[in-house]
Order: sequence, then structure tokens, then C-alpha cells
Amino acid sequence: MKGDYNFFSDKKDDPLDAVCPKLSYQQRLWGFLICSGIGWFLEFCAFISFFQGNGKEFAIIFSIGNLVAIMSTLFLSGPKDQCKKMADKSRLISTIIFFSTLIVTLVLAFATDLTFLTLLMTLVQFCAYVWYVLSFIPFGQRMLKKFFSSCCEFE
Repeated sequence: MKGDYNFFSDKKDDPLDAVCPKLSYQQRLWGFLICSGIGWFLEFCAFISFFQGNGKEFAIIFSIGNLVAIMSTLFLSGPKDQCKKMADKSRLISTIIFFSTLIVTLVLAFATDLTFLTLLMTLVQFCAYVWYVLSFIPFGQRMLKKFFSSCCEFE
């Protein structure tokens, strides 16, 4: 209906938000939880393939799991608002680094036979993912920096 407002904002409906049209708070929360659960399940399955000795399969499944887990946040605020948050100056670098490491990991896994480098990029991707997620938690990145600086202090 024309003039309806989005549940999470005072702005009028936007075609970019049509991916999650007029979902209730409970529906958005369930969508987030289910999508996150699928992403985490894929990451768990990736570790099983790693312990079976398949490094490339691990990198691919792990990367897809990370992507699905990140996509789950689209349910909470809608695609347009989530993209704005990702492009915010406080987390733009984290966003670029995370998605770059994800792409490089997948390219290495699909296009090369460099399993060790692919696994190394998966580790870098995981670190970038953690850093990206912490950018949404107030003082999250600052607390992690402080934690590691206190661990690395030598007397």
C-alpha cells in the first residue's frame, strides 16, 4: 500500500527493501536466527571436511557459511539500511577487507592448487570477519585491540 512505513524506520517503503517486505519484528528475528544458524552450520561442516583432509572444500564451505551468516543481518534492518551501515565510515574498511578476503579465498580455492595459501586466506578471512562483526558492537574493536596489546606487553 502506498504510504506504508517500514517497521524499523520512519522512511517510506523503498524498492531496495523489497527483499524483506513488511515482515513483522518476530518474522525478521526468526529469519535472522535461521539464516545465522545455516551459516554457522555450514562453518561447522567446513571443519569436518578440514579434518577429513580436504582443505579446499573447507575454504569454500567456510566462506559460503560466512557469507550466509552476514546475509542474515539483512533481516534485522533491511537490505538498504544494512548496506548503509556497512558503508558507514566507521566500518567501511572492515567491510572492504572482509569481502575482499572472502573473494580471494574463493578464487584461490576454485582457481589454484595452492591449498596452504587457501587455508591461510581462510584464517585471514576469519580474522576479518571477527573485526567486521566487532564494528557493530560499541567499543568492540577497541576492546579487542586493548586485549591483544595487554597480552603482548613485556615487562
